[in-house]
Amino acid sequence: MKKIMLFLTCLFACTTLFAQLQSDNPMKTGMDSIVDKAARAYMKDSARVGLSIGYITAGKSYLYNYGETAPGSHQLPTAQSIYEIGSITKTFTGLLVAHAIMEGKMKITDDIRKYLPGNYPNLQYPNGSPVKLGYLLAHTAQFPYTFDTSPATAPANEAAFLQNIQAIHLDSLKTIRYSYSNVGYQLLGYMLEQLYHLSYMELVRKYITGPLQMEHTRLNYAAPEAAQLLQGYNPDRKAAPPTASVLPGAGNLHSNTPDMLKYIQYQLAENDPAVKLTHRIIYGNIDEDAIGFQWSVGKTRGWDYYTRADGGTKGFRSFCVLYPDWQAGIILLSNQTDNSAGGGLYGITVAILNGFKQQAAGFNHK
Repeated sequence: MKKIMLFLTCLFACTTLFAQLQSDNPMKTGMDSIVDKAARAYMKDSARVGLSIGYITAGKSYLYNYGETAPGSHQLPTAQSIYEIGSITKTFTGLLVAHAIMEGKMKITDDIRKYLPGNYPNLQYPNGSPVKLGYLLAHTAQFPYTFDTSPATAPANEAAFLQNIQAIHLDSLKTIRYSYSNVGYQLLGYMLEQLYHLSYMELVRKYITGPLQMEHTRLNYAAPEAAQLLQGYNPDRKAAPPTASVLPGAGNLHSNTPDMLKYIQYQLAENDPAVKLTHRIIYGNIDEDAIGFQWSVGKTRGWDYYTRADGGTKGFRSFCVLYPDWQAGIILLSNQTDNSAGGGLYGITVAILNGFKQQAAGFNHK
């Protein structure tokens, strides 16, 4: 009897906590219910803090928020809440490279040393072949994952970064293979700055956020908008340090759900030839998760084509996925991260995709 009473007490406590999760979900449609169930399953983990969800389907946008902006704040995130988007930034960098290619300023087969000051005899493989632009875009250059292994080795500026680039030794290459590298995209951002004589943020504003009126997607913020910038939290719900904005091409942008939905709509339309180019497969097989200009391109278990990118920093986790066949897309932004956060966000995208399919079949649309 005591065990039964203890079980019921725990069940009641868990149910109460689950029900008390803050949300602005109106719970008026079948899709609202699908999102709510998936979001609550994710937020059930006691380490979670805040979650913002946005999706586009049938040309319409929907936004939801769950949790808190900070532990114990009881303040719900809003559409104006700004998150670090991590490596989703790389899709912006890839798009800038695509614009340079469309303008005839770059070629995907170019030796990257063409865009670097000084000499880099080390940036070639044992057979004498150079590191090509496409290798950086698809993470097949065999560059280090990061230089930031400790405060002592983290590049403090461009000069230190280039010294580390000069120290790369490409002696292990047998065949070009996938090996994810933040360093490669940091270098791409630097190369673009050298090519255009503009800062990375100026290029993002010129080619992407300006035309799309993504007014809240930036590297840095001033008052009063800085008040919307969320603090990120680590697996222990402790405040995590913000991502430094030195060499930002790999993962330093911030955004909110309305801006990212504009970006998703732009990506889905593919009216811009540069956007279409970024979805082109550079490495791999579409049946086994291929790689474009940072985007992963493949098929779900249900044979639905996807183009997706995710991001993670010391205090944030994000997920962006496009479903071209359904002309639908999803953005998920969380200001807490741990080892299970990525898989949990992926689970939300699966649930929402299934909702799209049910909706298309005539269910859950009211």
